[in-house]
Amino acid sequence: MHAVRVRSALLGCWMGLWVGCSSPPPGTQTLARHAEPLVMDGWEGTASMPESRKYHAGVELASGRVLVTGGYNASGYLSSASVYEPGAGTWTAVAPMPVARQAHTATRLPSGQVLVVGGENTTGRLATAVVYEPATNTWSSAGGFASGLGRKELTATLLPSGKVLVAGGNNGGARTTVDVYDAQAGSWTPGPNLGTPRRAHTATLLPSGRVLVVGGTGSTSLATAEVYEPTSNKWTATGALTTPRYNHTATLLASGQVLVVGGRNSTGVVGTAELYDPSTGTWSPAGTLATGRESHTATLLSTGQVLVVGGLNGSALSSSELYEPTTRTWSGVGALATARYAHVAVLLEAQKKVLVVGGIGTASLATAELYTYDACAGVTCNTPPGGCYQAAGTCSLGVCSYAPKAAGTVCDDGEGCTGDDTCNGAGVCAGRALSCDSAPGQCYEPVGTCTQGSCAYQYKADGAACDDHDACTVNEVCNGVGGCGGTPVTCTTPPGQCYESTGTCGAGGACSYAPRAAGTACNDGNANTVQDVCNGTGGCAGVVACTTPPDACHGSPGTYANGVCTYPLKAAGTVCGAGQVCDATGTCGSGCWIGGAYYAAGSTNPSGDCQQCNPSVSTSSWSFKPATTQCRAAGGVCDVAEYCTGNSASCPADAVVNAGTSCRAAAGNCDVAEVCDGAGKTCPSDAHAANGTSCGSTGYGGWGSCGGGANYCATSGTQSRSMTTYTCNSGTCNASTSSQSQTCSLTPTTCAAPTYGSWSGCSYYDVCSNEGERSRTVTRYSLNCATGQCAASTTTEYDGCTRTMPTGSCGSPSYGGWGTCNVSNYCSTSGTQYRSMTTYTCGGGTCNASAGSQSQSCSVYPDTSCPGASYGAWSACSFGDACTTTGTQSRSVTSYDFNCSSGQCNASTSTQTQTCTRAPPTVECSGPSYGAWSACTSTDACGQGGVQSRTVTTYSASGCQCVASTTTETQACPTNSTYPWMACGNMCVNVSDNFNHCGGCGQKCPNYKFVCVEGICEFQ
Repeated sequence: MHAVRVRSALLGCWMGLWVGCSSPPPGTQTLARHAEPLVMDGWEGTASMPESRKYHAGVELASGRVLVTGGYNASGYLSSASVYEPGAGTWTAVAPMPVARQAHTATRLPSGQVLVVGGENTTGRLATAVVYEPATNTWSSAGGFASGLGRKELTATLLPSGKVLVAGGNNGGARTTVDVYDAQAGSWTPGPNLGTPRRAHTATLLPSGRVLVVGGTGSTSLATAEVYEPTSNKWTATGALTTPRYNHTATLLASGQVLVVGGRNSTGVVGTAELYDPSTGTWSPAGTLATGRESHTATLLSTGQVLVVGGLNGSALSSSELYEPTTRTWSGVGALATARYAHVAVLLEAQKKVLVVGGIGTASLATAELYTYDACAGVTCNTPPGGCYQAAGTCSLGVCSYAPKAAGTVCDDGEGCTGDDTCNGAGVCAGRALSCDSAPGQCYEPVGTCTQGSCAYQYKADGAACDDHDACTVNEVCNGVGGCGGTPVTCTTPPGQCYESTGTCGAGGACSYAPRAAGTACNDGNANTVQDVCNGTGGCAGVVACTTPPDACHGSPGTYANGVCTYPLKAAGTVCGAGQVCDATGTCGSGCWIGGAYYAAGSTNPSGDCQQCNPSVSTSSWSFKPATTQCRAAGGVCDVAEYCTGNSASCPADAVVNAGTSCRAAAGNCDVAEVCDGAGKTCPSDAHAANGTSCGSTGYGGWGSCGGGANYCATSGTQSRSMTTYTCNSGTCNASTSSQSQTCSLTPTTCAAPTYGSWSGCSYYDVCSNEGERSRTVTRYSLNCATGQCAASTTTEYDGCTRTMPTGSCGSPSYGGWGTCNVSNYCSTSGTQYRSMTTYTCGGGTCNASAGSQSQSCSVYPDTSCPGASYGAWSACSFGDACTTTGTQSRSVTSYDFNCSSGQCNASTSTQTQTCTRAPPTVECSGPSYGAWSACTSTDACGQGGVQSRTVTTYSASGCQCVASTTTETQACPTNSTYPWMACGNMCVNVSDNFNHCGGCGQKCPNYKFVCVEGICEFQ
């Protein structure tokens, strides 16, 4: 079997972004913006490109439009580019690339620009890159590969870092070369070489950020695969395919696995598919296609399925197949209107369609087709975006939309610090903020804060007053951790001796005591009773005896009558105790009985102030008072009392206190003490302290609420409390109240959410553009820190908008400079001159220039002069024969005439001759001459081992003549049997470029679409 290779890069998949076969997995469902009717799967036509193309590249722009660049058709390599508008189903030519190219790649960068890399044109393989800016419809250079090696059949992969990895490719064979483009820096750096040279391979970005390179061809079809790790900048071999292949596709599935489909190898077209698992680095079967194919496209749909379209299997294919990853099965999904391969396929996510464009059928194609699929197949809309949306939604274009629940519907906003949550009718759940004003106890601050549905309250300070509501405690205070407690009431004062000594505290804080048992000894306090005992109810009583007179002034026994003992009186003056005598009433007292009268102890002798009754000395006579006994009281605070001498019955003479003796203490903090003057008995008039003298400790009130911040944005403020000081004024201690302040924390005021105005009319980018922008006001509210008011600040936000593509004039004509004067011939003196005129009309969204010209009459003054004749050198003398001594020689003569048609001086040449002579010559004959070699006598078409001959003629002088003689020369035949020359039947064939014998005798290329290059059939 002869080797076959595709002449140009056919697969968008392995080119990275030629087609949508490596589209990212579908994202999560979002709310639908509009509803559309259900669309069933199938193919439909759409507008054709302005020109046919194959080996082109296509990529979806950020706007949703599709950019198609370069390629090849019957006119040659293409630099042109076109944009497809999915909404209108139309194509528009855009600015061409600076350089024509085919078999290149196109990669959309994070900036929205498109990087076009490599390929080939008439100059050979390209190492250059360009960038397309959709916003300005311009191209700019992106430099060249750091390796300097131009390549086609390469891959370009956008990395998560924003860099682009360009790997492998073809330049005189498969290459290992890798280059990396940094879009931010706009520069190229060399990358690490692939482990294996490869072209017509695939490169797929894995979810991990690594890049999987699979298959391709080098010296033979490849089954190997390798993985690029950006963090280490290294390639690592991974598991190999079961079947080698190139010209295949590789698609990243939603599961993170990679589906490789179809292709070609040395045995022919491949019809199998394989799955790569990045977590294990292994491959597994993924079913068999109904039709094997190469140069096809594979596109990941938003349903997770993969659409495989067209391709080549002997001829272009129109069939398409759908892969279902959940079952690993394939099914047919209808045929293209036009069979094709080497085309581009791009997923139109918004429309749930796949655009297939260009490629090769029987020739380069300009046609395009759309595959529409049901993105809602298998989609169940049962995951509303919130509790305020209906549980069941509707699907449109693969997107679920949900109706909001009615306003007032009970919901849960997920915020624990709100209550009474309800829907607002627009899908939003909100509730009333919980208030934290029910502290769990009096030792907590009265207002708390809510966190995750629970109110938290700060403890009051340790020692703050409280009431534990227990009457049996006193002096209650907070303990600093929310508790309130006091000192327990002690019950240790029973109401009598017939109650237990320790009682219990009861209601109202009153102590109660249990009575002691009946019969418990007690003392009823009555001397007339004996054997006193408790009665069991708290009372104490004894038995009356009447043997114990109440005092020493009564005799015993007494008489008992009516429950009372009566005892007889003793004689007045009877000593009834130490220093005691009885009086006439029978009372025993500390006193004296003098002169028939009773005087209580301490009584003064009426006849002498310094004598008294002192029973300890005598109970029957007067005794001198001690020398310390006052006998005359002070007559005032400045008088002094007089004292007895201890040996005289009379009081000493009256006297006053010494001057300076204090006579009146200060009556308060604002009074002063007075002193005696040494003359009078009374104290001087009362005086008070000087005004302003401090007369008490400063007192403080409780701290007030926090306020007084610098402004309403302040997070700190001040709080104050009263402070009372005391000073004297006219003898009165007056209170003066002021305030004291300290720093405290404030909660700043917040403002309302933004509000939005209506969208303005559309302002288009230019007179021809169908795109523009509209604006609306956005009012945001910010707090005025000075006033506490929320001030509105209005800005403008912008959004894109479109209109029907405009037509008509879009600018005034512009003119170039007048050209040279054109005349009918170079001898004319008048003619016409032209200048360019450019008019501008709208078309395809751009202002298109239409070139024309403008003319006017002009005059010229031609120069028709020509130079004079010129002469050549004389030729050598020519003689009639070898023996003649007279001959001729010649020279050219050139004269010039002006040609009015050409404007040139036309030269006319003639020959001038003259006679010349020479001496008689000596004949010298020429060297031998050789005939052509005869055919080789061997039967081998490449001449192996044969003999061939030729004639050899030699010349010798004979007089003035040279005489010829002929002989025959033979030699072995030269051989062409070294490769690429091979004897094929009766022909010696160069098998490196022979269509019928490509790489070996009889190995004919499949059809006219192929040429033999380097012994391999390639598509042309």
